[in-house]
Amino acid sequence: MMIATLTIASHGQTTSPASAARSPQGQPCWSSKVMENEPVLFIRDEGKPAATGKLLFVPSAKPTVMAPDLVMKYEEGKDYVWKPGSNTIELTAGTRIPFKTSTEMVPPPGSPNTLMGVLFSEGRFFHDLQVQVSYPHADDWPLQDAPQALRLTRSDAKLKAKQALKLVALGDSITEGYNASGFAGAAAPPHQPPYPQLVANTLQQRFGATVTLANLGRAGTGAGWGLEMVAKVAAEKPDLVILAFGMNHGEPTAGFEAVMRKLRDAVQAACPEADIVLVAPMTGNPCGFPPERFTGYRDALRNLTGPNVALADVTSPWLELLKRKPFSDLSGNNINHPNDFGHRVYADVICQLFPLATGSRRK
Repeated sequence: MMIATLTIASHGQTTSPASAARSPQGQPCWSSKVMENEPVLFIRDEGKPAATGKLLFVPSAKPTVMAPDLVMKYEEGKDYVWKPGSNTIELTAGTRIPFKTSTEMVPPPGSPNTLMGVLFSEGRFFHDLQVQVSYPHADDWPLQDAPQALRLTRSDAKLKAKQALKLVALGDSITEGYNASGFAGAAAPPHQPPYPQLVANTLQQRFGATVTLANLGRAGTGAGWGLEMVAKVAAEKPDLVILAFGMNHGEPTAGFEAVMRKLRDAVQAACPEADIVLVAPMTGNPCGFPPERFTGYRDALRNLTGPNVALADVTSPWLELLKRKPFSDLSGNNINHPNDFGHRVYADVICQLFPLATGSRRK
């Protein structure tokens, strides 16, 4: 397997050869019958004797429960109990697995580490609480969206010809890499890179082409700021541009669509040979972010697709994930950033836009 080229034009990220090799397996977790490293933050509800956590699927064999660093393995019977036919894991009285109470997850007003009425923290706080569970299963995923027509023909042709590809990512804190364990603000084992680097790693491994990344993401920004960055995007001479905004937008859908249309048009004018991926983001914590805002933004971005402009819809599978798991399992700060698993979801959805021909997958 090839090690990805680590060309990162961004501050605040740390990578190493070992961490760079960590990348999605080429298909979303919901398309595989083997779940790998699903995060669980165990919570003990009021009046209950034990903390529990929910899995996306019902394991068909005993799950493996690892510490967040993917080194320490917890023991069934000693640390947790799982009953066949269930997607719930229960902690034992003497468990070594960290957990929170439901009261701790919703602290009183004025408590430290609180935002929007829920427990909040940047860095590795939530990462260190989320164990990683792997297991086989036989369940089906309910979303069966038809794949998009191949729109990213220029970059797809380069990848299949094994020509070098330059990827530029422009977005907010999620794109910059917040709460990925390989981001400097967390710097925690297993040091998984943020989703833009995972995309570069995966495309390089999948096609055997050299893929380099310039990550221009910046925390707290919106698409209006993105318009100010178009010249810097063009200076990187990209073949593929990821535009990922929405989490910091509060305006109605029409306003979001208007500014994203301007950004798309500006990038197309400045980079006429580049393909563009528009990313419909994860949703924020329902405590302060109405899901309808994000489904509206997703539908607005669908209106902006066309030749050499494709949609990476993270919103739809994210909402389906939230039907099965609490937000605190999937987020790195419990408000508006993905954890390692969430960054892999972003990368998997984007990489689905670049399928290999049947029978040509690299070994």
